[in-house]
Amino acid sequence: MTETNETIDLMMNHTSVRNFTEEAIEPKDLEKILKAISKKLEKHEKVIQNIYINGSNIQDSIILDIDMDRPNIMEVETKSYTDLILDSLTLSKEYIETFFEVKKDFEQLIEDNEKISPIEIEETDSFLNWFSDLLYFLVENYAFPVSNLQETMETFRQELAILSELKEKKDYVAYVSTLDYCISDILENFKTNIDYYCKNILEDLEQKKIIF
Repeated sequence: MTETNETIDLMMNHTSVRNFTEEAIEPKDLEKILKAISKKLEKHEKVIQNIYINGSNIQDSIILDIDMDRPNIMEVETKSYTDLILDSLTLSKEYIETFFEVKKDFEQLIEDNEKISPIEIEETDSFLNWFSDLLYFLVENYAFPVSNLQETMETFRQELAILSELKEKKDYVAYVSTLDYCISDILENFKTNIDYYCKNILEDLEQKKIIF
């Protein structure tokens, strides 16, 4: 256990940690190890990005390449909260643009009296929930001087609740119509302010470095 703790402590000082143990990794212990790593990472405002066992990403592998008769190498890549949120903000711009393209396609299908695929509605819903989580993270961790994200998040969540009901009823025409109101306005406004959010987050990071 002592060696495992040393392994975890080593990871705290690296954005990417590789080949940090050559002990045999038993499948039953893997979850325990990852929980311990995640707990320590939280104190350093980091998260696990990728985990490799003997070179295989465990998120992509159904069967882990673990051989109990030889040393197994576990590699963990981590990412700071700041890098994670900046990446998410960058992605959000692309996602929002895609959202408006898809919404336009939905509206064309309705105009042509054609059916909207439930799968496409589900994908749109997944994006909107992802965006809601992004808003929540920003509200909980940052204070932007000229932006009331708290109110934006609350309004967005209220709209999501309405969309969820319409999706359950399979009323896709009303679903698409609802997207035209607050949801579209919030996304458009957010996209306009992405650079502002990124700038403030980086300034906040620099301020923390000065303080500590």
